[in-house]
Amino acid sequence: MLHDRAETLLGLPSGIMGRADYVDWLRHFLALYDPIESRIVAFGGWSRLASFDPDPGHSRRLIRDLDALGIDADRIPRAPAECCPLLTNFARALGARYVLEGSALGGRVILHDLKKRIGDEIGATTAFFGGPSHRTATHWRAFQAALDRFGAAHPDERADVLTGAAATFTALIEWFTPFVAARRV
Repeated sequence: MLHDRAETLLGLPSGIMGRADYVDWLRHFLALYDPIESRIVAFGGWSRLASFDPDPGHSRRLIRDLDALGIDADRIPRAPAECCPLLTNFARALGARYVLEGSALGGRVILHDLKKRIGDEIGATTAFFGGPSHRTATHWRAFQAALDRFGAAHPDERADVLTGAAATFTALIEWFTPFVAARRV
């Protein structure tokens, strides 16, 4: 399963040993998430999901954390287009967003560990791993419900949602594989 492969590859939170590691990881996430989120936002259709802002906001939280750590996020090169998932319609963008929103739940677990181990080194720069709000689980359940409603209303587009999710997991795996390998050397 792609989710399991991605989780195993990243090996978080143990791959973050201090402030420098933390900055490296945030930079690498931003480099991929920012162009993916730009693609997601480009599609209309988010109003069909009721209260969901088209912009997932993960990149904004990454930028906030990096700025607080003294890193100019504008100077971080973004992943080239060929490294990002191909999102050709709203349903595929919805699948991509599913991956990003789901990762926010895992981020809370990662953050809990990081705060215990290296909290002083990262201080309050926890917006990305902390998720969209203190109610991340509630947000996730609301997103899942909206996704289910979309699937019920558009059964012919379910395959595209799955394709978008798989393409996003694949992009994440391919983007992070050399990064993780270089860190193990």
